[in-house]
Amino acid sequence: MLDIRWLEDLIVVAETRNITRAAELRNVTQSGLSRRIQSLEHWVGAPLIDRRRTPLGLTDAGQKLLDVANEALGRLNGVRRTIREDQNELLRSIRFAAPHVLSVTFFPRWISAIQARLGSSRLSITSDNLPGCASLFEDGAVDFVVCLVDSDGAILRGAGRQLAIEGCASISIGKERLIPLSAPAADGSPLHRLDLGPRLSTSYLAYSRECSLGWAVEGLIVRRSDLAQLQSPYENSLADGLRTMALAGLGVAWLPLTTTHNDIIRGKLVRTGDPLLAIDLDIRLYRPARKLPTKAEELWKRLTTDGIGAVFATGPLPGESATALHIEDALSLQK
Repeated sequence: MLDIRWLEDLIVVAETRNITRAAELRNVTQSGLSRRIQSLEHWVGAPLIDRRRTPLGLTDAGQKLLDVANEALGRLNGVRRTIREDQNELLRSIRFAAPHVLSVTFFPRWISAIQARLGSSRLSITSDNLPGCASLFEDGAVDFVVCLVDSDGAILRGAGRQLAIEGCASISIGKERLIPLSAPAADGSPLHRLDLGPRLSTSYLAYSRECSLGWAVEGLIVRRSDLAQLQSPYENSLADGLRTMALAGLGVAWLPLTTTHNDIIRGKLVRTGDPLLAIDLDIRLYRPARKLPTKAEELWKRLTTDGIGAVFATGPLPGESATALHIEDALSLQK
């Protein structure tokens, strides 16, 4: 029986002309991808890839199948999008995809505001890494992608390929900032310092390779040759995981202010290194060119016509404190 993933594998191999790179993009091991291509060749009854060529190329049979695969998958995805859009219209839903950190820090407040301003809606949030969110967006499985973007473009470049959200309409709906933070030493200074110069080293708590926050941090590190050598004994795909390690005194981590402002105010975490090592991020909401379900279109119209204040018209929501407004004051007192 034909597995649709095999056709998707063939398309990526044809695009990259490299099994290793194709396996990375398909999120499988190289051997796993090779087995799936072999299964497709067995189903067809002919070789599809000319493995003698460098870079790889398709055989005549492979090219014929590729043409059909592109057409078939395009039509299947189109039908799937249409069906899902019909269902979403009936459910009056608004579907978001967002990296995990925004699901924790941003959406609890924003969802309450949407419900208060737009009335009865069915809201759903899918948490994934940025490429995963973009794939859901491309497939029509979500209406919006909400993600963090840096001014240097390191986050969008970090995926290693063009994401479906690039070039689509978007609007800024918030701000975030990554700050290099360390547990304090006994005298209140950072336990792990970044300003030691390149001849000395410090413990660095890194984001996992698939985490888009890490792409922004790594872009900054590459540009700053004056930093201490960063030795990475631990990594995590979640900011919460790195925060726990930083609080335990295991190293310095670039952490979001929205998840650490209480730690900063209480002196449990202190800024380390040059203040210019902070990374300002824009929270952006992306939409596709296609028509969205009614409630999703209503949200987009209010944001683009009336501005972000149309959603947050009455200011902070109940239960919100002003603590975050004084974060920079707390950081300046640490210097």
